[in-house]
Amino acid sequence: MTNQTPYDIAAGIRSKREQFGWTQAELARRSGVSKAMICDIEAAKKSPTIRVLGQLAAGMGVSISDLLEVEGAPKADVCRRADQRLLTDPESGVERRLVSPALMRRGIEVIEYTYPDQTGIHDFPPHREGAVELAFVLEGNVRLHIAQEAVDLNAGDSVTYDANVVHGETNLGPGTARVLFIIDYTRTARASGPCGHGALPI
Repeated sequence: MTNQTPYDIAAGIRSKREQFGWTQAELARRSGVSKAMICDIEAAKKSPTIRVLGQLAAGMGVSISDLLEVEGAPKADVCRRADQRLLTDPESGVERRLVSPALMRRGIEVIEYTYPDQTGIHDFPPHREGAVELAFVLEGNVRLHIAQEAVDLNAGDSVTYDANVVHGETNLGPGTARVLFIIDYTRTARASGPCGHGALPI
């Protein structure tokens, strides 16, 4: 697997911010992440949580995958697990794995999240208006928080919802939980640059 180091994350965020011509202060204003935190992340002094990456991505109107400079669609659709981009949350140990880079340019993000027992991601920022998200539980017992609603799902269950609301997930345990997320941005105002799990994202 290709694990993202703090230096990879720093370079991706700095490069994307500079593409927009923004200062760290402007990115802080748009994302709600403090300038001091952005400075530390870009200097590779701190590893951001997936939620913070989601805020930064949402502030730029891109996905976490875009933010970390995932390359476009490969010549073939095969994406071996060992080659998939993996991001590990430094606080919770939650893992985010980009399953299909090939679909990114088509406005669809396919991501697998792995949650250690009793962990989760909370208050993930909304995706853009028009984004629709499917959550399919591969393993374990999970509670999804969709705006003010809580939905409990077991392995094999799924839920589809409008993703332009604050949302998150909790592994109810016992044991590890895995959830596959498919986020469709094709009906958003800017389908070519999704924001989500994302813009983790979730």
